[in-house]
Amino acid sequence: MALSTEKKVGIFFLAALILLGTVIEFVEGWSPFEKKDPYHAFFKTAVGIRSGDPVRLSGVEVGKIVSITIADNRVRLDFTVQAGTTIREDSQAEIQQTNFLGGHFLGISFGTPESPLLTPGSTVASREATSINQLISNLNRNQEKVLGELGNLLQESRTTFSDSIKRLNTIVTKIDTGEGTLGKLINDPQLYEELHGSLTGINKVMGRLLNGEGTLGRLLDDPALYDDAKKTFANFRDISDKMAKGKGTIGRLLGDEKLARQTMETFESLAAFTKKLNSSEGTLGKLMNDPQLYDDARIAMERVKNITGKIDQGEGTLGKLLNDDSLYSDAKTTLKKVEKTVDGLSDTGPMSALGVVVGTLF
Repeated sequence: MALSTEKKVGIFFLAALILLGTVIEFVEGWSPFEKKDPYHAFFKTAVGIRSGDPVRLSGVEVGKIVSITIADNRVRLDFTVQAGTTIREDSQAEIQQTNFLGGHFLGISFGTPESPLLTPGSTVASREATSINQLISNLNRNQEKVLGELGNLLQESRTTFSDSIKRLNTIVTKIDTGEGTLGKLINDPQLYEELHGSLTGINKVMGRLLNGEGTLGRLLDDPALYDDAKKTFANFRDISDKMAKGKGTIGRLLGDEKLARQTMETFESLAAFTKKLNSSEGTLGKLMNDPQLYDDARIAMERVKNITGKIDQGEGTLGKLLNDDSLYSDAKTTLKKVEKTVDGLSDTGPMSALGVVVGTLF
């Protein structure tokens, strides 16, 4: 049965679609007219990666993996990149994951600008990546280690923890029954009333302070006090400025080098003087440090005390002069007679004057 032209065209179109799908499925990324440079890299493991997976230079896709083989107990990955792709001698290849669902690609780093370019067909240095299996294995080992250490810690501290719980229970029981200071604070109603009264008193005091009552309240709210304090600090500032400028006595003491030098000389002289006193040099030093001189002075003071005591009691000539009233009367009478005699001398001659004196006295 002869096919019509329409059927022939339909069959040809269907065959073309099937061929196109086959090409897309098995020859993905096939570019027969694009020049490519081959390279290869060696790995200990190549879990998850397969032929046809992309090759990326710092995240940018530049080629495909051609084949995966075993060579010298290592996994060899042959791949091609676009001609002119910059791969250097210190560039490193690493099998990386596209996502957590299992996609992989071969990642290549730029390398350093000073490193020479790697010729096509050469071996690219590789770096082993940590796989999911290794991460899970490490996590399991770390988990077992941590849990083991935690179990040992709990086992060792079980007795201490149990004793702590018992002590805590005892403390809570004492507090609940009103024992101890904390128990009284919680359960004693009188203490509550006293505390409440104290807080009430504090509130009243704070209210008076806020209202400006009392001495402290006036200190807080009186603007005149603030002004006085401000003036006082201003005066202090003026005084300090004058002192810094060398004005006044204290300012001169602080700023005058000559006066400061004289003051230092005075202190040095005083230090030398005190040193001499301590070393018993000079009269004053001996007076301060000579024990024999101290004993002599004490004995002399005791003698003076005895003499003044005798004088006060009327003993001896000087005591009688100071205490005998009759001696005072005789001396007064004698002085009057002498005064009369002196008055008579001016009216008589020498012989008469002598007679008057003798007659007056005797």
